[in-house]
Amino acid sequence: MQPLDAGDPTRIGPYAILGVLGSGGMGKVYLGRSTGGRTVAVKAVRPELADDAGFRVRFRNEVEAAKSVSGAFTAAVVDADTEAPVPWFATAFIAGISLGDAVTRYGPLPETALRTLSAGLTEAIAAIHRTGIIHRDLKPANVLLALDGPYVIDFGITRATEGTALTTAGTVMGSPGFMSPEQASGIRVGPETDMFSLGATLVFAATGRSPFGDGPTPALLYRVVSTDPDITGVPDSLRDMISACLSKEPARRPTTQQISDYLAHNAPAPTTGGWLPPAYTDAIVAASNVMTHMGAVPGPAGHLNQGQPEYAQGYGPGPNTTPPHGSYPQYGPTAQSGVMGMGGMGPNGPAGMGGPGMGGPGGGTGGKLSRRALIGLVGGGVVLLGGGTAAALAMSGDDKKPNPGPTTGNGPTSPASSGGSGPTTAANSSSGAPPSTPDSSTTGGGQSPTFSDPNTPPQLTIGGNQPVTAWTQQTTDEIWGTAVNKDVLLLIGTEKTHGLNMQGQTKWPDVDCGSGTVGIMTALDGNTVYCSGLNGKGDEPVFAIDIETGHVLWQVLPDDHNWSPQGVAGVLGNQVFVTANINVQGDGVMAVDKNTHAILWKANTQRIGSLTVPAKGNLIFVGAKTPGDDNSGTITALDVTQKGKEAWHFDQKYATLGSAGESFFACTDKFVILGGEKLTALDMVTGNRAWQARIGNPDSSPSICDGPIVDGKGRVFVTADEYLAAVDATNGKVLWQAKAPNQFSISNPFTVADDTVYCVDYKGTLYAIDANNGATKWAYSNALLAGQSPTTLTAGNGKVFYTAGHAVMAFNSNGK
Repeated sequence: MQPLDAGDPTRIGPYAILGVLGSGGMGKVYLGRSTGGRTVAVKAVRPELADDAGFRVRFRNEVEAAKSVSGAFTAAVVDADTEAPVPWFATAFIAGISLGDAVTRYGPLPETALRTLSAGLTEAIAAIHRTGIIHRDLKPANVLLALDGPYVIDFGITRATEGTALTTAGTVMGSPGFMSPEQASGIRVGPETDMFSLGATLVFAATGRSPFGDGPTPALLYRVVSTDPDITGVPDSLRDMISACLSKEPARRPTTQQISDYLAHNAPAPTTGGWLPPAYTDAIVAASNVMTHMGAVPGPAGHLNQGQPEYAQGYGPGPNTTPPHGSYPQYGPTAQSGVMGMGGMGPNGPAGMGGPGMGGPGGGTGGKLSRRALIGLVGGGVVLLGGGTAAALAMSGDDKKPNPGPTTGNGPTSPASSGGSGPTTAANSSSGAPPSTPDSSTTGGGQSPTFSDPNTPPQLTIGGNQPVTAWTQQTTDEIWGTAVNKDVLLLIGTEKTHGLNMQGQTKWPDVDCGSGTVGIMTALDGNTVYCSGLNGKGDEPVFAIDIETGHVLWQVLPDDHNWSPQGVAGVLGNQVFVTANINVQGDGVMAVDKNTHAILWKANTQRIGSLTVPAKGNLIFVGAKTPGDDNSGTITALDVTQKGKEAWHFDQKYATLGSAGESFFACTDKFVILGGEKLTALDMVTGNRAWQARIGNPDSSPSICDGPIVDGKGRVFVTADEYLAAVDATNGKVLWQAKAPNQFSISNPFTVADDTVYCVDYKGTLYAIDANNGATKWAYSNALLAGQSPTTLTAGNGKVFYTAGHAVMAFNSNGK
């Protein structure tokens, strides 16, 4: 749990607000307490959503549906005011830890605990389905482990945001490593989708990994739809049940009743004693301490929040009392809350009526069918969509892009620090001096950072300026990665690597050197392209390819079979840097000598959001989400001369970090720049914050900045919602800002070359923007590109190359 910010309410309805449990795209979740002492989690929607009439109708219907959910392993909606100026609702408060963080911290669950977990989650899903609700985002972060069993949270409400600025067409709803094939394919789902997610969640609990591995979102979606799950390490007594849940065909998955029957006959849970290992139990007890130490929470200045800020005045009536005075201690693991999830109801009642969920490509194999027959599991019928939610003390978060309120970012922190939020570097952390904490008005070095407010942005236009396509090609496989030099375009496909000349003709025969399902990030060093992938033999090597000839110069396999390369981030000196998944241990970075091909060192970084390699220096930069809080993250500098030893790290709320196998930072000679609530530049050597820039509409909440890029001319470019901006890389001054008719996304490609910024919005429209002033040079729109995945973008030699699925399109930079 975190202290209240200056703009947070001190009371919502009848509840005194004691702290912040978490936040998400719809709003914040607070820990509240009634006058009679009842503790609840209170979700308050963002004020701007309250002005949307359509949202209010959907929200009202979905809260009513959520109130009907009851079960031993779900948290009930206990109160709500959907008519307040700022609507809110409250759920029963559960003290616990998220399954995702618990397994990451303490290791996979033993078989007996897995059986209890399976039974509890199945009972919770059954309770949700009985009310006509589909969860649609069941995953480890949405499962709380409490002393009396597991609880499912986040079962709904966010469907109320459909049609608002928070959602866009073509968006895949769910969490890639745990969603069903039908979700990944973007088609209608039934209750069977939750059974697939249940199977994936149980694999994680048993092994510490998703059954479809780790990596970039497009890679995960491809595996979910097209490849068999990896259930290695799942206990034999649960293997058949989980395999049936993970069938590609919805109709072949078991119902909740069939799983309950199977568990009762084949895997009975223990009836006495604690159900979790001691380390888990200790963490739950530590987290629950907040229940017995709930004084009022100091505000940002260290004083109690006495008055109602303007933001808090719209939450409806409540007793004219204030929370009891007292200090706010920190107890146990970081306390956060599950916030709004998937599922939902339309304004006219339950949605999704009329037919069963449809399966995506890649149906179950004969082996899966025989295992299913062995345990007698049969697919279930249709259940309607609905909405509900629970928020609880846990280390979990919301996957959606938030639109946050006021926050204060933390500074870089050395590995030697004792858990405080103060910044120091590894070099000076042993001095014994208390670390300094840069806030929204000072940098880590004690100087005031630059906060830039944009001017009124020009409007980008699509009509009347459609460019001429230089040439188009269709490949036999989907293209997931690209690179270009003076006369060759290299395409990394799901099956082969292709080489084309600047006229779109085949340059050299296709090469079996990597599947895009594993590594989509490539690094070009001179005429050598470095990439990783899954070759025809089933190996996962790192490759070096001569881009002129297509010849594989060398390849090297990891020296540990648990290491699975995800992509090549770049080259610094003689070292080639590879991101990798490390089985149950998380993620890591591997350095390969480009001359000797030897593996120089490996560093286990636990969780990688992205890896960025600058053009010079001795540091590389890893991004990772904060455990238990998907809306916050950490950028860590690793010293490549010290075998990846941490030099410093910086904690950033609402940081934009991407996924393993991707790069979402930008580097100049002096700074590493990352997205988030503000575009933030850090001193590359010290990690101190140098400047911040606010992007988006100055009259509304800040837009969340995606991953930036730089052009080598002292400019950094970034997208944020529907905005594109250019910023002076030396001081953070916004040079220009332009607004597009559609939103951009962190997953959309983005590049700059020849004084032109190329970017793609969520509808697949490609823009060519003058890097000097933000004016539109041309825009290519094709309805067939909307929703296509994956998409890539690369530019050079006066051309820009845009791929979408199997299609490859080339344009001259002038559009002619």
